[in-house]
Amino acid sequence: MSRIGWRHSVFAPVVALVVSALLLVAGVVETVLQAVGATTAPAAAEFVVTLIVAVFLTAVLRIARAVPDIRRENEATARAVANVQAVKPGGDTLVGRRLKLFKESAEAGSDAEAVLSARSALDDSEMANRHHIDHALIWALPVFGFIGTALTMAAMVTSFGDALDSQGDPSVLMTALREHVLPELASAFGVTLIALLLSVLAFFEMSLVERAERAGVVAADEVFLSYIARLPGKQAGPVAQASPALQGLSQELARSRAETEALAKGMARSRGETEALVKGLDALRIAVERLSAAETRPQKYTLVREP
Repeated sequence: MSRIGWRHSVFAPVVALVVSALLLVAGVVETVLQAVGATTAPAAAEFVVTLIVAVFLTAVLRIARAVPDIRRENEATARAVANVQAVKPGGDTLVGRRLKLFKESAEAGSDAEAVLSARSALDDSEMANRHHIDHALIWALPVFGFIGTALTMAAMVTSFGDALDSQGDPSVLMTALREHVLPELASAFGVTLIALLLSVLAFFEMSLVERAERAGVVAADEVFLSYIARLPGKQAGPVAQASPALQGLSQELARSRAETEALAKGMARSRGETEALVKGLDALRIAVERLSAAETRPQKYTLVREP
């Protein structure tokens, strides 16, 4: 974005304020209010409509700043489609940044598709952040319309109260309604109608610009995806070089698995022998316990006298 010119950040609000003030002085605001059904143009309604016009022009001018960038991106993408070598790597374009990343990833031996996918995600985030203020301005248009309606209706109530006398004459009441209430109501809703119409126009412009920007990102991605698809040899080279190492690793894993299985069988055989030894020791322990119990039990002796 240039420092001086219509794309400067200060240009849009300044021009919008100047133009809206000129429209107010020239009576265009009053004419617009009458065009939407208002019979009168209160000062509050004219002021709010002027503010709405200023916000609308600011949003439109800010959104229009993206049009030259979109054209430049489309031209760069068209050149890349015709001849990718015509694109300057590292240029301030979508295809230029992608070409630089593609070459760097190819030199480093990394995955070019993953790098381009990350670049696309960053571009989408950048586009979303670029138009945050524009979306806020578009959202503010109906809000200003409701504010104008509230101010106009407040002025209507004040005028209606001043027009009534203390006696409550019905003729005075009808005159006050006809002269102060109904015209003010038309002006109040006219402000909201103008704000809604301008917000629809601004949102439509915003949608067109965002759609064009996203289409540019998709077109730039397609250029390099098709370029990668036409160069299968460069992608298969590292795999072919890595195949002997993979085969050696596979053989080493197979040998380790065989040794592990043999060790497991030996452990199983040793476990069987250990279980047999434990059973023998249990039988010996039981026999010793029985023998010990027999020795400690009191003995009964019988004496026999010989004749």
